[in-house]
Amino acid sequence: MSYSWGDDSDSKRVSLPSKGYDYKSARKAYDGVMEAPIRTTGSMRSTLGGSSGFIDYHSRIGKTPPPVGKDISTTSTHPVTVTIDVTGSMARWPGIFFEKLPLMGKEVEHYAPDYAISFCVFGDAHCDKYALQVRDFDVGEKLDEHISSLYPEGNGGDTPEDPQLAAYYYINHCKIDKAVKPFYFIITDTYAHDTLSASAIKKYTGDISQSESLDTKSIFKNLAEKFTVYVLLKDETARRYWEGIFGEQRVKRVEEPRDIVELIIACIADEMGEIKDYEMRSSKRHEDKPDRVERVMKSVRTDSVDVKAEDIGKATKSGDSKKSKSMSMKSKKLI
Repeated sequence: MSYSWGDDSDSKRVSLPSKGYDYKSARKAYDGVMEAPIRTTGSMRSTLGGSSGFIDYHSRIGKTPPPVGKDISTTSTHPVTVTIDVTGSMARWPGIFFEKLPLMGKEVEHYAPDYAISFCVFGDAHCDKYALQVRDFDVGEKLDEHISSLYPEGNGGDTPEDPQLAAYYYINHCKIDKAVKPFYFIITDTYAHDTLSASAIKKYTGDISQSESLDTKSIFKNLAEKFTVYVLLKDETARRYWEGIFGEQRVKRVEEPRDIVELIIACIADEMGEIKDYEMRSSKRHEDKPDRVERVMKSVRTDSVDVKAEDIGKATKSGDSKKSKSMSMKSKKLI
């Protein structure tokens, strides 16, 4: 593997040659396909480096073209989708996520043996060239290769981004017919544009929309009918926005980027009724980092009110009928 996991303390980490990220292969997947202009001059190529820039993906780089005309599928009973905002305001955080996320499968498997994970990155469809990259569902060591094939563009044209573009794709082009408890994570630091344009839908998925744009909150409502959705926030700026869509229980703070795997696992364990088991296992894993366990548990146990059905959809309600569960697994076409 090209990763050096080591300790989270930079002073103890063994440095690899500081070559940074080489995303030329990933760029080629889009050359000649995406023509959106880039409004910003910043680039995450120079700042995104995982743990202090010590990671080199040269030998593991892959190609992730826009998923035009492509569906992904899994027969997993507990599929997990992780979508990551890779615009410039996320700074170095995506690099740390990329370093840590391949470790996620082992702990997911503890709570959901029949799991599969799909990784996705999103940006701003109004201006970014690589605003939607989707990887197939997979398990185990192969997750490392999927992460290595994602290009973090690091741009973005304004404050809102387009996580609803990824949501649209997973609603309409992700087949999870045997799913019992599917999870969907949105990792970001801001809110979404109010609408998703027909041009973005066509450019990134190949679908032809019957209207000029789709309402973003309606897209997210449909997403919550298919998945149990969590929003993991880099800061608190957009908390009220996301709570208004998915409910307070589904919005969690990521205080430190290296906590990302633990927080995702904690959310899954909590949904599975195994949060006490998680806390015990996490405490043992991080005996030298009790502050990490404390941060994650604080985030997961955030005081919350009852989540309204109209806010989060069928998939996150308890006591659903068999009919409702069956409906929640179906993809509702939004074109």
